[in-house]
Amino acid sequence: MMGVNYQNLTFAPDYSYAHGDDGKLIRFTRAERLLLAELIGHAGVLRSREQLLDAVSKVGSDSSDRNVDFFINRLRSKIRDSAKNPKFIGTRYGEGYVWVGPHSVQTGPLAECYVVVGPIVTIGQESADSHAIQFAEGLAQALRKQLPAERVVSVRPDETSAGFRINLTFIVSGGRNECVSCLQSGENTKVIFVRRDACHDIDVTSLAESHLTALWQFQVDRPGQGAPDAAPLAVRMAEAGGLFADDTPAGLPGEIAKLQGEAFPSAVIWRKNEVQLRRLLQDGRGTPTTRLMLAVNIYTGYIIDGWRFLANEDPRERDQAEMESLVLEVLPELLDDPQDALSAAHVLSFMGPAHQVLALEIAEEAFARSTALADALSILGRLRGFAGDFEGALDLLRRARPLCKPGSMFERYITSCICQNLLASGDFEQKDRELELLTKSPISKGPYRLLYANPNETLPSFPVRIHLALSPRKYARAAVLWSYYTSARLYRPREAQENVIVGLARHMRRRFGDEIIPDEVSAAIPATMGCIAQPVSEKTSSYV
Repeated sequence: MMGVNYQNLTFAPDYSYAHGDDGKLIRFTRAERLLLAELIGHAGVLRSREQLLDAVSKVGSDSSDRNVDFFINRLRSKIRDSAKNPKFIGTRYGEGYVWVGPHSVQTGPLAECYVVVGPIVTIGQESADSHAIQFAEGLAQALRKQLPAERVVSVRPDETSAGFRINLTFIVSGGRNECVSCLQSGENTKVIFVRRDACHDIDVTSLAESHLTALWQFQVDRPGQGAPDAAPLAVRMAEAGGLFADDTPAGLPGEIAKLQGEAFPSAVIWRKNEVQLRRLLQDGRGTPTTRLMLAVNIYTGYIIDGWRFLANEDPRERDQAEMESLVLEVLPELLDDPQDALSAAHVLSFMGPAHQVLALEIAEEAFARSTALADALSILGRLRGFAGDFEGALDLLRRARPLCKPGSMFERYITSCICQNLLASGDFEQKDRELELLTKSPISKGPYRLLYANPNETLPSFPVRIHLALSPRKYARAAVLWSYYTSARLYRPREAQENVIVGLARHMRRRFGDEIIPDEVSAAIPATMGCIAQPVSEKTSSYV
């Protein structure tokens, strides 16, 4: 495992423990770990007692800042530091504490690093001075706070090769110290992002955010503009976001929280992506494509997380207005590039019947120009399906699937689209065969068999019964609204709308009663409230 070296101590990256040259292990409490992260993350910078108390308050300390003194004394005892002659933690009487340890060097294999801060160059000196190293450490710590734990960030003052690296060059100009930070890809030394800042007033958190946003944009574009196997923008954004998001689920109900990696990505991803995109627009680095990406991300949020947040709020009117504004105001510029045009058509189709004719026309025209065949086939396939051309839709989607990397998010997305169109068209037998490809984990069989339930099903399968038994009422109601909003309403043929949602609606009604169907859904698709046959085994209950 990577470590952070300070004199004779090597700290774990998350500061949960350290070991000395003698190999003795030192374990830290959660409060001590948070204090270390706060102090080392601001090495050489005074931290007041209030700031340190804020860092540890999340673990339950009371409001007295003298608790910080207690934690500091205990921490010093563990790392054998002295208040009078500090090696690590200096006291500024009446003010607070400061990390005074000499600079750290990351240890461990370079292959484990996701981002390396280095090389570090001070113009006019043979090697980087302590101030430059401390600056690098502060930047590295700010990067770590914004990345999941498995994305290792390392300070390597002399390193010139790494997967991604942020080179730091320090120069004295006009009587002030300045730093040029340059993000590069180790694959081809491509410069991804560069900026120049005055060292005395730079915000390392903001600097880290800027570099990570640029790195995220690079990952989105990495497959290559117009490459035949390039996935749709929504999929590429989700894949890139997955590199920066900790997808450990939190606050989700029951077994649903365990659903990871099948068909749809973690909801954390689209939230992280939104932060990146809005930051680009706020910083003035946005383009028409950036606006399109934000619209695509809002749409993606409904697809992968709508079932959850629609249980607590209904932002559809606000979000649809924003998507419309984001796309239509720059549509002429987007039409110049076939991939942008296809993504714009995808978003417009989601806005409903008022835009679907225009969306299909744009997609058909862009398809004829596009070299990104996988992207073009998948998007046009979806839009033809919404129009009721199921034969054409399924032909395009099946031609797109061989262009996907086996087991990839893109392949699962295509298979999901095929399942949905087979269900809409009434080919339930073929849909069931495709569904087996989509749901290989026992955990995911229940939710997806429920979502793609045939309208004539009476006795739910065992995985569906288990899922329904564990589903809270409010999420069940939201799931019906979600299915209607993200799929059923988008199909023009009435029969297709019914095929997509009636099976789900009937299982929900059997489990929760008629009131589980939102009025909006029953008014738009009356068949969701049609007569339902009771399962043959109803005497013993169809649900666990």
